[in-house]
Amino acid sequence: RRLKAVALGTGVLCAGSIKDSAFRCDSGEGHSQNPMPLRHAAPRRPFHWHLWHWFRVWVRCLTLALRAMPLLTLAPLCWMCWEHGGERWMWRCILAALQAEGPIAIKFAQWASTRPDILPRSVCDHLSPLQASVRPHSFRQTKRILTETFGPTWENSLQLEAEPLGSGCMAQVHRGCLHGPLQGQLPTKQDVASEQPRNVAVKVLHPGAQDKVDLDLEVMWRMVGLIEAFWPPSRFLAMSEAVMHFESFVRPQADLRIEADNLDMFNNNFPYRRTGKGLRVIFPEVLRPYVTKDLLVESLEDGMPLQAVLGQASRANSASRDCKAAPATAVEELREEVGGLCMDAFLKMLFADNFIHADLHPGNIHFNRRQVRDSGPMQSELVIFDAGLAVQMSPKDRRNFVDVFYALTTNDGKRAAQLMVERTPGDRSLVRNEDEFVASVGQLVNEVCDMGFSLGKVRLGECFGRMLSLACDHRVKLETSFVTVATSIIVLEGVGRQLNPIADLA
Repeated sequence: RRLKAVALGTGVLCAGSIKDSAFRCDSGEGHSQNPMPLRHAAPRRPFHWHLWHWFRVWVRCLTLALRAMPLLTLAPLCWMCWEHGGERWMWRCILAALQAEGPIAIKFAQWASTRPDILPRSVCDHLSPLQASVRPHSFRQTKRILTETFGPTWENSLQLEAEPLGSGCMAQVHRGCLHGPLQGQLPTKQDVASEQPRNVAVKVLHPGAQDKVDLDLEVMWRMVGLIEAFWPPSRFLAMSEAVMHFESFVRPQADLRIEADNLDMFNNNFPYRRTGKGLRVIFPEVLRPYVTKDLLVESLEDGMPLQAVLGQASRANSASRDCKAAPATAVEELREEVGGLCMDAFLKMLFADNFIHADLHPGNIHFNRRQVRDSGPMQSELVIFDAGLAVQMSPKDRRNFVDVFYALTTNDGKRAAQLMVERTPGDRSLVRNEDEFVASVGQLVNEVCDMGFSLGKVRLGECFGRMLSLACDHRVKLETSFVTVATSIIVLEGVGRQLNPIADLA
């Protein structure tokens, strides 16, 4: 058995068939649904291709390890000088290492920065800059991508600021002014509004981002294959499913065409920009046909970053000074209003539209204060960016999710667990100790409901995390869309807890 495991592990790691990722984007009414990675055997390729790919994966592993070495080397020194500047240098090294590791490490840090309920407040504060200020690429690289897309004369029609407005794990955004139609290899149909000049935001994918994502995911798949080969019981930990869920979460953000389709759908679902009615939520407007895989031109939307009013006590005074959008509004009242808008917008996406923004961390949410009428009061409106990841459940998945959600909110945890088992996409015969799973979920839901559904009392992130952990322990396979929506709720709950902890989710 041991020799068989070693042989299988070596085959998986070295010369085995490399599993490529393909995506199914089921289009409906001009938008992309939730991309689902389909792992399948690659077509026959020559041996030298497998050898080169294996070499690149190992080089990536070595690169990740070497980039972490300075942090590991300086950590003891920073710890000894913790009270004399060591903490500051330690966090500088951590942030530098995370940005050097690539998009996947940054995405994890962005999620961690929204969880002050499970991580120390100081950790969240130090990681929060990665929500909107990741190290940008050079303006020369941005100009190169624009030249490849629109040709060498693009500067005659588009003026672009060299300093980016913001930089995320996958792309960065520049402020620009569009004076006329751009030429290039794009479709000739012009859907751009006639008014010129027009202030725009130009989003450009980081060079090499797609390649880093591909290699990092391949490293994760190979590590899972190696672990399962050497330790067969680990297959019951559903690590392959976990990597598949994570892959479906990350990959769509490396294609700006998907984000453009998602923005069109969100603008249809939230018509406040056009009509002034409905929830006060605005999404950038895509300026077609200026959309490619690596570049996206959209309307420029100004707003105050949500970080300015987040609930850290240490930021309260500075937030009230910096919040120019609402100088006469108490920070506490502003948090309550903005927090209510965030929750209302998410619930509308989830239940009314079935099209959910699945990356609502604070860096992607801004707000404005405007006077609705000439004599009306000042009201807040949300501006939501970075719609690269959106989830649309199939009718079957939606029905399953609503049934489970209804059972949870009506304090019927056992019914929710039974539905999860009965409607699992996996083999129900592989579920381990079904009765214990049902009883454990029922007890978990009872504990939550006894505390009420106020964010200040119940920890939804912990609740969903424990539920997913129970499903993993008892081998209950869940739909990818369910896991993605649950993860979105966990992230948004972290934001809502800081903005308005007394909000009642029921």
